[in-house]
Amino acid sequence: MPATRTKSPNLTILIVEGDILVRHALAEYLRGCGFRAVEAANASEAKIILQRGPDIDVMLADAAVADAEGGFALAQWTRRYRPRVAVILTSTLANKSAAIATLCDKHHSSPPPASFLRTRIQAMRARPSRNAVVRNSAKSRAKG
Repeated sequence: MPATRTKSPNLTILIVEGDILVRHALAEYLRGCGFRAVEAANASEAKIILQRGPDIDVMLADAAVADAEGGFALAQWTRRYRPRVAVILTSTLANKSAAIATLCDKHHSSPPPASFLRTRIQAMRARPSRNAVVRNSAKSRAKG
């Protein structure tokens, strides 16, 4: 169920998620819905983005983002210092999927079920990392 491009709703969504694969899958799907997606690994990175730009319309943040501050503190900070940014806190993959389904619903004909994201994330995890491939290739050359 690949995302198909539609006319851009011209919204920028900040995704705050510690798991790079989950973050990337969410961003990829939102981009497919026509949004601009900006990614942050933790609350500290998110604050820098919120302070320096680009302008963010919606922040989708993991409630348990691993960071000294965490998702709830980031949401409070955002509501105080960037009150025009809509804040969506999520926890499970199903919550994240439901949140992006709601965002994409008006602009995309088939929002992703949690199983789509889960499958996409599993596929990304199954791919060998580029660094592992380079290391294994170097080891093979050294032996030969």
